[in-house]
Amino acid sequence: MHLPALAKMRDVQVVGACDTDADRRNRVKEKWGHPLFSDYEAMLTETTPEVLIVATPPDSHAEICLRALDHNVHLICEKPFVSTPGEADTVIAAADAAGRQIALNHEFREMPIFRAVLDNAGPSSEEEVYFAQVWQNTYMPPSTESGWRGQMERRTLHEAGVHLIDYMIALFGEKPVAVWASMSAGGVYAPGADALSVVSLEFTRGRIAQVLQNRLCKGETQYFEVRADTRTSSYRASFGGRARLTAGLYRSTAPHVRFDYGVSGLAWRERGNERKLLARNPADPRVASTRYVLEKSLAAFASNGRPPATARDGRDALEVIDACYRAATTGLRTSVGLATHDEPGSEAIASATAS
Repeated sequence: MHLPALAKMRDVQVVGACDTDADRRNRVKEKWGHPLFSDYEAMLTETTPEVLIVATPPDSHAEICLRALDHNVHLICEKPFVSTPGEADTVIAAADAAGRQIALNHEFREMPIFRAVLDNAGPSSEEEVYFAQVWQNTYMPPSTESGWRGQMERRTLHEAGVHLIDYMIALFGEKPVAVWASMSAGGVYAPGADALSVVSLEFTRGRIAQVLQNRLCKGETQYFEVRADTRTSSYRASFGGRARLTAGLYRSTAPHVRFDYGVSGLAWRERGNERKLLARNPADPRVASTRYVLEKSLAAFASNGRPPATARDGRDALEVIDACYRAATTGLRTSVGLATHDEPGSEAIASATAS
């Protein structure tokens, strides 16, 4: 996503890229022509960039960020930000000491359909969400994923679910105060795999959210679906192609005919049977939203402003996810922030998600 997004941006020059895989370097060289390196520290030394994008597996983020800060660069990091809240604290402290900023590519915040829900129902709007649901139904069981993702035991919520958790935090404008969670391998795969995840989030003022992930779904893929309810409206966003014609008396005394179409996703507002379109995604939404994140982050670095998603936002998501795994292990409602994955005994939590 990063090189296509950067190619669409003005006043940005890619001075180098790094990958340890020679075949990937060759493909990138043929397509983009950028200087290529097999060692990122050599790249930083030879090209002296102002900003580094970290798009490696998450267990390498902390080390790369810390070493890159010695080269006086700002950072744009993929998510999950790092592996644990403790690592996040270390990297954030190093960035503060260096006077550099860290932004995260939480691109779903900037995707047009999800941005529309945030703008209409989020903290900056005149509305207040009292209940929200976000769900993900895909067929990606533990046995089908290769590489570093396939090696992660805390995978479904920690890696893919970080999108959902971060979006709920952005939508409610705060971290939840407590969570409850149940996770399972679905009775098919080795115990400990969190292929199924059901999470409840409790926010202040009695507000509640639910996050559901099903990585064993043989039905239609729903990669990211949102419903956010306020006192006046219900807001929806659906990521993926949609072309649907409905007609009838759907819970109403008045007949209706409705046609929904969006090549890559739609956002809309519902008030009873009344529906108003809020946004459609472009044809390549993840590249487009990554571009928006990069543009806003670079502008924030230049003005010493706030990027759309910060390292502290990434730490918040990790803290919530950590509490969810603890709740799944104990079966208890769990406060957010009272313990972290770095504390003694956390090894058992990491390897004993409920099955």
